[in-house]
Amino acid sequence: MYSIKSAAMSKSLLSKHKLIITTLIGVTIGISCGLCLKHYRKTWSQRDIMYIKFPGEMFLKTVSCLVLPLVTSSIVSATCNLTRSGPIGLMALCYYLTTTTIGITLCVVLVETIRPGELVRNEGISSQNSTKTIMTVDTILDLFRNLLPENLIQACMYQYQTVLEQSTNASVPIEEWSIKSEYVAGTNVVGLVFYSLLLGSAITKIGAKGKPLSDLFTSLADVTMKIMKWITFMAPIGVAFLIAGRILEIDNFGDIISHLGFYILTVFVGLILQGFVILPFLHWIITRRSPYKIIFKLGPAFATAIGTSSSTATVPYTIRCLEDFGINPKITKFIIPIGAAINMDGIALYETVGAIFIIQLRGLQFSLLKIIIISITCTVSCVGAAGIPSGGYMMLIMVLNSIGVPVEDVSLIIAVDWFVDRFRTTINIIADALGASIISRFCSKNLEEALKEDLKENLKNDLEDETCPLQTNVCDMSMKVHNEK
Repeated sequence: MYSIKSAAMSKSLLSKHKLIITTLIGVTIGISCGLCLKHYRKTWSQRDIMYIKFPGEMFLKTVSCLVLPLVTSSIVSATCNLTRSGPIGLMALCYYLTTTTIGITLCVVLVETIRPGELVRNEGISSQNSTKTIMTVDTILDLFRNLLPENLIQACMYQYQTVLEQSTNASVPIEEWSIKSEYVAGTNVVGLVFYSLLLGSAITKIGAKGKPLSDLFTSLADVTMKIMKWITFMAPIGVAFLIAGRILEIDNFGDIISHLGFYILTVFVGLILQGFVILPFLHWIITRRSPYKIIFKLGPAFATAIGTSSSTATVPYTIRCLEDFGINPKITKFIIPIGAAINMDGIALYETVGAIFIIQLRGLQFSLLKIIIISITCTVSCVGAAGIPSGGYMMLIMVLNSIGVPVEDVSLIIAVDWFVDRFRTTINIIADALGASIISRFCSKNLEEALKEDLKENLKNDLEDETCPLQTNVCDMSMKVHNEK
């Protein structure tokens, strides 16, 4: 009897977590196959790698295609449902600022303690040239320009970027270079999130007249989530092929690890402490609930992060995992898309460590105050990355240019960026998920009050509408009472 019950429980557990198990199996198979193929043949042609990565590319394209309608519809729908989203939005902003500040402090302590740049400098590593030049103030202004896109259709495909053209006279300072602009390929997530918030707030303000439009976005979000649920079953296969192909693209992973081992160690220590110690401890202090139960539920989102290295691509998986855990869907659909666009704990930590690493590599001596300013600059620039894969090193180039540090050594970091990028994306997921849990815990009363107000408003509108069945029934009852009198 006990064995039958135990078997039934095991079967139920496997059925409940089959997606997590299969995705982890897919990751393991991808790593194993990539290493075996690399051992079988040292070099692979680009065409062979393209064939191997093709199933994974199809999965990634399908997911990317659905991210845009899901993010916009979820934010609009959630904003419409959260008639008192002010406290929720303020709490989310405070949470993001707190976690980012903690992350900056952590990485400064780590990089100043381990000092990986000095260790690498002693090995005499050479580097390649980099020609991209950007200023900090330009990137910050571009962030605001992208926040208010002039064309929403264009914002779905391109982002605005300031371009500096170097003067033929080498003595001309960078502040006097010619300023031009261009639109680079990549979804302007920040602008679309801002417009979605604006649209949802406007729909709420017009009351019953906006209900059909609110229902439209709610239905679109539900339909997109349904399609995404179907695509989820492709995740183990897609991730396996993506990882295997990416491993085959590496010339010599052993040399990279031996040269940049301390840098990678510093980044990973920071990511692990931030994602699995500090953020969970902060969650437990605030909610008095175990954060690891939530983290263990994020298996599909983690697998997608490792396969795609994109925060925005993991949005539907994170939402689904949190809803399965029991967190209010109105909170998850409001917080997770916004967090994917502006909450970049992982990439902020990576950029700060990278910038200080290169400063140490160059043998430069910066004061603690300047190191803190560099860290803040890294954090601000992370919002402009907008969850795109491998967008971190471009922001790092901007930061180094802003402080007058040569950017040639960024090529060292680019060599391992593809690898670190996947793990820092998982930290972004953990931060967003735990943030949604904290906000859901403390905003439950606001949600209940908002629901009561929505019911009162709908009842009032129905009573004022003469064609409404409720209004007709009330009139019939009034006439009946009058006739009886």
